[in-house]
Amino acid sequence: MCMKEDHMKNGQLKPGYNIQISTENQIIVNYSIRQNPTDTKTLKPHLENLKETYGEEIFKKLEIITVDTVYGSE
Repeated sequence: MCMKEDHMKNGQLKPGYNIQISTENQIIVNYSIRQNPTDTKTLKPHLENLKETYGEEIFKKLEIITVDTVYGSE
């Protein structure tokens, strides 16, 4: 993915990953690692991974999902 810091000033792609985590009472309960350069396309797959891991019942218990503004920029 393209990085913000390009020390060589040549636009070369570098290895990088976008990591998403879900927490419950400050304990990590789910994570996903993607090669998407932005968060805009990572929330839905991340929540689907959570659903696969814990089943349909987890979504009935979800009350609040908190994300930063980048997730809503699309």
